[in-house]
Amino acid sequence: MGVKSGLYCCIALLAIAFASCAPARYVRPLEKGQSKVSATFGGPLINYSGTTIPAPLLGFAAGHGFKDGLTGFAGLHATSLAFGVLHVDAGVVKGLLKPNGWIPGVSASPVANMMFDKWEHKFSFFPQADINAYWNYGKKKHYCYLGLANWFDLHSTRAEGEPQTKHWLPVVQVGNTLAAKKWEYTLELKYIAPNYSNRDIVVPYISAGNTGAIGIYIGVTRKF
Repeated sequence: MGVKSGLYCCIALLAIAFASCAPARYVRPLEKGQSKVSATFGGPLINYSGTTIPAPLLGFAAGHGFKDGLTGFAGLHATSLAFGVLHVDAGVVKGLLKPNGWIPGVSASPVANMMFDKWEHKFSFFPQADINAYWNYGKKKHYCYLGLANWFDLHSTRAEGEPQTKHWLPVVQVGNTLAAKKWEYTLELKYIAPNYSNRDIVVPYISAGNTGAIGIYIGVTRKF
């Protein structure tokens, strides 16, 4: 297998295995009547041909503020789609607490992840529940955030047919968003699946130890 074919293989595996690891869609609820469209790029850090790079996972999302403190959104994982897995997600962001100085705002986000595999024609459903704390700063209302994403695998077996012994995949996330009049720019770091071993797998993930993976993501958002 050549270098180019090997890279495509790695991308395909990452797109399927780590489709749950997109960056946070919307941490801070949108204002009532406001809409946003986002593009994100990045993923778990991997060692490829001696070089550490983020997995090249591309995704898109759109959100709308239906009322103060309640935002609906939907997303498409483009890299998964390119390799035959239609993965879409949809959910809401509910504001639980508004920020006040050093006291953070708090939001919760239930998400439905749905996948369809064109090869075996299988449909899969994965529920997700996130909670985030965020702090506004600056005149343009930039914000930073810290949160915990929780992905649940309700299947009895894994993709390889092995028994599924871990049904909870936690992800710790921290990020910062710079806001302009019409645009936002986000950098997010994740510690993905600290309860999963990252040994004896096809792609060598970069982590602080023998579990999980560190992820880096960038995002660009257009406000309407």
